Amino acid sequence: MSSSALHPWRYVTGARGHGLVAGQAKRIGSRLLYEYLARRYPFSEWTTMNYGYAELGSDEHPQSVGLRDTERFALQLYRYVATLGSREDRFTDLDVIEVGSGRGGGAAYLARTLKPKTFVALDFSHSATALARAQHHTDTGLEYVQGDAENLAFEASSFDVALNIESAHCYRSIPRFLAEVHRVLRPGGELLFAGFASRRGGALERLQTELAESSLRLLRQEDITANVVRALELDEGRKLDLLQRRVRGPFKTFARGAYAMQGTAMRCELESGQTMYMAAVLRKD
Repeated sequence: MSSSALHPWRYVTGARGHGLVAGQAKRIGSRLLYEYLARRYPFSEWTTMNYGYAELGSDEHPQSVGLRDTERFALQLYRYVATLGSREDRFTDLDVIEVGSGRGGGAAYLARTLKPKTFVALDFSHSATALARAQHHTDTGLEYVQGDAENLAFEASSFDVALNIESAHCYRSIPRFLAEVHRVLRPGGELLFAGFASRRGGALERLQTELAESSLRLLRQEDITANVVRALELDEGRKLDLLQRRVRGPFKTFARGAYAMQGTAMRCELESGQTMYMAAVLRKD
């Protein structure tokens, strides 16, 4: 087996290995990783964990949407996906859940700017959930809870909107996740989704089929790979500075790959188009 066959991006993007065994391995590995990251690196300047979004040709300077944070490209992805649905930015009367909220910065940003009636931010990692509570406890109406994306501990028809930002690649079963979202959404409720998959090994086709054949109706799908790559380019300097100041030892190499920094396997996959980053809107009819 070649060393490239063992590279994490092949498993994260689905290029190598799928099914329940591979899914369970991803689920366990992801949970252990994010528990470690939250405990080992709890600093406040790192509150988001996605690749980001930039408007092509017009994103050299911050947008006037309340993005004061240095993590603005990651927050712009949140803003873009959250406003793709039929409600656009009208969230004030809505009950919202984010599934896979990580370190909590995206949920905190949306709670401040879109001001939904209620906002539950759920993550599988106990440590990440505790960190999010500690860093964002002043955000009104925002509740961080630990939970399982494939077994949501909420009653049926509890939410109007579900968000899922760059999290589903860690799941054992995306169909199971989609079924759970369908259950907890109210009729007319929408899932606002962002994630990536490799074109290799049929992974992208599987993901698109899973979205299209779920109980939710697929209303919209967009290829935003170019926007994500541009965000990675514009955010390279900040991430490099963060790694140099905060990370020591061999983990720095892993972190560069996880950040999809210049020259890494994941960055090359996105730049070449072999891995596609998509945004989608699905509705419970």
